[in-house]
Amino acid sequence: MNPIRRSVLLLLVSFFGVSTSLASSSASTTTKATGGTGVHVPVGKDGDGFYSASTKGCFDVIDNATPLILEQIQKQIDSDKNDDAAAYHIADFGTADGGTSLGLLTKMVQAIRSKTKQQNREVVLHYEDQVTNEWQSVFKHSLGLSSVKNAYGNTIPTPYELGNVYVDATGIGFHNQCYPTASIDFGISFTAMHWLSEVPNSFKGKDYMHAARRPKDDTTSLPKEKEIAADDWYNILKSRSKELKVGGKFVCVNFCITEEGYFLGQTDVGASMWDSFQTAWNLLSEKKLIDEDERTGVSFPSYYRTTDEFVSTITETDLNDELTILSVEERITPCPYRELYTKQKSSMSAREYAESFVPTTRTWSDSTFRNALRSDRTEDDKDLIINQFWENYISLVEQNPAEHGMDYAHTYLVLEKKDSNKSTNDDDEL
Repeated sequence: MNPIRRSVLLLLVSFFGVSTSLASSSASTTTKATGGTGVHVPVGKDGDGFYSASTKGCFDVIDNATPLILEQIQKQIDSDKNDDAAAYHIADFGTADGGTSLGLLTKMVQAIRSKTKQQNREVVLHYEDQVTNEWQSVFKHSLGLSSVKNAYGNTIPTPYELGNVYVDATGIGFHNQCYPTASIDFGISFTAMHWLSEVPNSFKGKDYMHAARRPKDDTTSLPKEKEIAADDWYNILKSRSKELKVGGKFVCVNFCITEEGYFLGQTDVGASMWDSFQTAWNLLSEKKLIDEDERTGVSFPSYYRTTDEFVSTITETDLNDELTILSVEERITPCPYRELYTKQKSSMSAREYAESFVPTTRTWSDSTFRNALRSDRTEDDKDLIINQFWENYISLVEQNPAEHGMDYAHTYLVLEKKDSNKSTNDDDEL
């Protein structure tokens, strides 16, 4: 029998904090019922998988993290605390449409079953994202109903096809506790936890759109985004700490500002993506398509933390008694679109390159630009303006394609849940 048919499908989709199983809780560590819902709105029709189809760099980011993750799984299954008779639970936080992590999850399931006595071990995949997520795409990808390809045209396998793999989903939001206490063996998150639980709009009226672009000579008070980000990161970690079993792992690969000052779309290679955004947006004003309030109305509700901000939230709070930092490092992942184009592995024209690259920037930013437009505009009017903005960007890239890309800057953080009872006993012995 086909292994897909042998697998039991568990569709436990929870919305607005209401669930039928593992997905809901009135957890004490909460910021909002659905933590950040609507802060970022996906682009495209739910079920079409536009995010994975247009965000090829995320596959490379996850590939970079794969050895770290498989190493930790091997240590878990080699541990004398490993219960190979129990189902193994993996949580993918901020999964988007579920496509970019498929290859990794397949390798994780295979690693979990690498020992003879665990070859048929049940594995549960818990997908988490906001209520407004592309849930149809998640299930189509995770169940193998829609194929996913990486930047190099390779089809990504789905773990569901391995059999004895169960799938569920929650819309609670990763700023809160999403799963019962001590229920998760391994948590993963890629390029997601920079989104804030609130929308402070600190940069409306300014000539920069994001906290990372705040001029060094800006003597005004620090933006609200920094304060929210600090609270959010503590709540995120506290929630993951509660969810993890003792010895459970959490690997978070999140956007950062590196020691050199690099961040998403702004490194020492090529033009700054943020400069290009600003140029393309300002052109709308020059053409009288938007007014001045709209021109300066773009304010991204996200925050790129430094590695010190990631780490100090653990080492300088009570989380230090709950989580062990196993490793932490910064990495730059080159834009795969530009890499393929500049290394002449593609026969695309300048226009074709621009049309293939720009959507990867649109997947996560489109709703923020749209939110800068006046509320009294019709949806059709907004569509025309936003489409013209992206055409402006495409035309800008077309002029000098090799200069344009979106390099990724991430902190790779590997954490383990401590045994609080062991710590207490050690203290008693002292």
